[in-house]
Amino acid sequence: MELRKKGGRKIQRAIGITLGDPAGIGSEILLKSLPFLSSLNIPIFVYGSKGVLNFYSKLLKLPFSIKEVSSPTNEPGIHLINVVDKIKFEVGKVSQEAGKAQIAFLERAVKDAKKGLINAIVTLPINKESARLGGFTFPGHTEYLAYAFKTSEFAMMLANEKLKVVLLTTHVALKDVPKLISKEKILSKLRLIHKSLNSPKIAVAALNPHAGENGLFGDEEIKIINPAVKEAKREGINVKGAISSDTVFVRALKGEFDVVLCMYHDQGLIPIKLLGFGNSVNVTLGLPVVRTSVDHGTAYDIAGKGIADPESFKTAVKMAIDLQT
Repeated sequence: MELRKKGGRKIQRAIGITLGDPAGIGSEILLKSLPFLSSLNIPIFVYGSKGVLNFYSKLLKLPFSIKEVSSPTNEPGIHLINVVDKIKFEVGKVSQEAGKAQIAFLERAVKDAKKGLINAIVTLPINKESARLGGFTFPGHTEYLAYAFKTSEFAMMLANEKLKVVLLTTHVALKDVPKLISKEKILSKLRLIHKSLNSPKIAVAALNPHAGENGLFGDEEIKIINPAVKEAKREGINVKGAISSDTVFVRALKGEFDVVLCMYHDQGLIPIKLLGFGNSVNVTLGLPVVRTSVDHGTAYDIAGKGIADPESFKTAVKMAIDLQT
């Protein structure tokens, strides 16, 4: 994928990285990944805070030397866009100021992506409580990005080398999931998966134990999921379901399916994290730009201790590059 700046100047594979929560592990992960990012030899722009990165560089004795710029260019290498310089925060603590900063990083990256200055956004984790205190009204990155890019058809996909899952519902209470499932929503996600992943073999996970056991344990499969699958098949989508969630992931691992459409958040994330925690990537399907993210949160319990693992972030960056080709 190639986007053009105003005036016809080309920026190829330019990536924006949002620093995420200043109180979490995002800064440590970025600092540990600088040698890897340098080796890519492409334009990379970190939307964050010079003050925060300097703080963690000194705290963790990690080298920090990034060229500061005011706006993305086509120059290969790592560059810092210093969105908010001075931020009052405590490591591993929720705060309004940290919440405002992480929102500001994200908003600036989106603004530049809309201008065509970056082709992809890789997000380090935000803290949802801090973000809410800072005025963020969205459940997470995915919902905000869909709103910002005016995308009505979108989905969260988690992927590693062994498994891919797409979520029908995301950050909602489990008790609310059944009423949020509809034939139309399932069909919409199946069409998006079919288009985005180039006609994959799709499995649709059941909501209820044993796929409802013919209505004994719930009738969502009979009334909603199975009719959606039948209609998708008529449209030429390679899909099977509803399949009991205690067997569908085993079948996917054996190669029967390329991706599993899951009804709710933990149904999909438990197997993904069991099979590849730290090496999985969050991808938002349906956006006009590539967006990937780490498969973990801000990890307040280990923030500032120097033990955060950067591998999921590196994988997210690699996938952001691959998805542009």
